[in-house]
Amino acid sequence: MHAQSQALVGQASPGTRLDRLPVTRRHVFWIVILGLGYLVEMFDNVVFSFLAPTIRAEWGLSIGQVGLVTSAVFIGMTFGAIGGGRLSDRFGRRPVLLWASVFYSLTSVMSALAPNFEILFLSRVLTGIGVQAAAGVIFVYISEMFPTRTRGRFLAVTIFIGGISNPLTSFAALAIAPSGEGAWRWVFAFGVVGFIIAAVAAVGLPESVRWLTANGQTEEAERVATKLEAIASSNGELPPVAPEPETAHSGTYRDLLAPPYRRRMVLLGGAFAVFIFGLYGFSSWMPTVLVDRGMEQSEALRVASIASFGVVLAPLLLFAVSDKIERKTAVLVAVLTAGAAMIVFGQTSNASVLIVAAVVVQTALVAATTSFYTYIPEVFPTHIRGVGAGVVGGVARLGGVASGVVVAATYSGLGSAALYLILGVAMFAVGVVVAVFGPRTTGRSLEEISQD
Repeated sequence: MHAQSQALVGQASPGTRLDRLPVTRRHVFWIVILGLGYLVEMFDNVVFSFLAPTIRAEWGLSIGQVGLVTSAVFIGMTFGAIGGGRLSDRFGRRPVLLWASVFYSLTSVMSALAPNFEILFLSRVLTGIGVQAAAGVIFVYISEMFPTRTRGRFLAVTIFIGGISNPLTSFAALAIAPSGEGAWRWVFAFGVVGFIIAAVAAVGLPESVRWLTANGQTEEAERVATKLEAIASSNGELPPVAPEPETAHSGTYRDLLAPPYRRRMVLLGGAFAVFIFGLYGFSSWMPTVLVDRGMEQSEALRVASIASFGVVLAPLLLFAVSDKIERKTAVLVAVLTAGAAMIVFGQTSNASVLIVAAVVVQTALVAATTSFYTYIPEVFPTHIRGVGAGVVGGVARLGGVASGVVVAATYSGLGSAALYLILGVAMFAVGVVVAVFGPRTTGRSLEEISQD
């Protein structure tokens, strides 16, 4: 670097220095670790929806009990999001990710060994705590450690890797669950892979430089930033960076009540809660609804398996455009598409149309999820990014809690057509609210967004 460039770098915070870097092999290595971590977390999150018909038949569960177990993971996720976010602001992103991964791996074993409905319910609550604490930190980490102009793409890659869990889970359930009494337990046991992810992350992931700077550990932040700059500069001189201040204290829940963060918290918390309600109202109940419509259990799981490929397709579509279009616009387009396809799914009896609608719903829902997970950490400053994203995620998980119970009641009382009409309209409302009232973030530094 020239002397003037070095002076500018010396005046800039480590976080803003990382923002102007090109993608390096170290970024790729990190995203593989984070993506695999997200894959295991998503596996633990969705596994019950694919096993529900088998467990329901074996244990003689009612629709209400299926709804309660479906809600259980979201009860845990509410606490995991809020508590995990606060802990990550207090103790660091890395330790929360590691210990949350260990925790949900243990609770996966608990689910696999559950002797009855009550223990299964408890194990799913505990799994939700670990899963959401880890997932929330992953998205905060990406927002803080990856270059501004490629954050959306890296989130899309993470969601793509995590999305593999859906077809993986569906085919595992299809192949293993019907093979004999209690065989479904082996599917839950796959969650122990989280132990391996925790071990690899412990070795390969540094702490977030923005968290280090905000908590006074400037020497370590400088070391991480300098090392990454050295790797990036091997391909040529790095672009200059303007000095920008970094907040130097750890935030609290009270800080979220200061403008404009209070408004952002309420807006995104409410919108994301309705979105989560619709997302899991559709995906968690699809196999059960199809069986009740008269499909054989194996055929219902096959339809769900085909639809699950939409989870992999969405990030591939977003990879090319996620950093070129505004996040809230991406949310709007995705949820409008999902809502329309949900209504078609609920009204049709044609098998081909039903499958196409299910694939479109899943693709659009994951596209919206990817955009939300990129968007939410961006709207909060470093010192409250963990707690801010955690509170929004925690409030949103209340939508998942409500989904298990309300969807069960709506489905039992009004039928599937009315249910999917309600879910579709809810999606339309989410898109309009975010598009009209959400802040603009695409292509802007985290510091610039925070100062709006």
